[in-house]
Amino acid sequence: MLEIKELWKGYNKSKVIKGVNVSVEKGEIHGLIGENSAGKTTLIKCAVGVYKADEGEVLYDNEPVYDNPKVKEKIGYVADSNEYISLYTVTQMVNMYKHFYPKFSREKFNEYNEIFKLDVKKRLYSLSKGQKMRLAFMLETAKQPEYLILDEPTSGLDPIAKSKFFELLINEVEHNNIGVLISSHNLEGLEKICDSVTMLHDGKVEKQMSMDDMKSQLTQLNVVFEGGANKKVYDMPEILRISNVGSIYTLIVRDYDEELVNRLKANGASLVEPLDISLEDLFIVLEENK
Repeated sequence: MLEIKELWKGYNKSKVIKGVNVSVEKGEIHGLIGENSAGKTTLIKCAVGVYKADEGEVLYDNEPVYDNPKVKEKIGYVADSNEYISLYTVTQMVNMYKHFYPKFSREKFNEYNEIFKLDVKKRLYSLSKGQKMRLAFMLETAKQPEYLILDEPTSGLDPIAKSKFFELLINEVEHNNIGVLISSHNLEGLEKICDSVTMLHDGKVEKQMSMDDMKSQLTQLNVVFEGGANKKVYDMPEILRISNVGSIYTLIVRDYDEELVNRLKANGASLVEPLDISLEDLFIVLEENK
């Protein structure tokens, strides 16, 4: 298990991470979300041992990660910006990984490159950001790690590559029982793959729960007001957001129950239809209504 315990990290006396606790079991995909500057990248760099925590600890299977090469061999890390030896070709990077990582599988790298189709003769300085991201994912996965830590791994990827990435990530978890901690602004993608989520705000954990429990925090409703919604509807405290196209209104509400449905109908609603809320809408509405 990956355990981040009471972690604090700051720069120049300004704290960026403030007492964060996160745990990730093997076989689990845990999403890390939050606005820009929430502390996601700093937390991830502490999680992989790039940064030393000011307080608290990061453990992999009960062993600390910082300054511990043995533990770091268990970790695949894809950063938000991946810089390699620019004059190397892709093949030379593969050879270097093979030299440094005993479990590195050239066969797995080649198998994944049949999908991502990088020219192995290309020098790394000529690769686009998206191509470098594909390379990083393939190299780190071919290390056959026990944990994958991913910071904005779909940045620079086109829609087809994103779809393939998520498919391969799920395959790694299902077949190799790895634990995954993934930070991304691609909330639609996270929603499809994550078992649990931590929401950071200003360096602190704002919410942390299973994906199902997270999405149950709010409910989206399609409501028909044939004569238009009156002021009483707009004043209902459970309604956090309301918009409409003609007589069809979209409401995002907390504390959805039969009593709320009855009040909507008493105020002119002819139809109230609950729908699943997307993770993206959930995040935006929670941020807007702090």
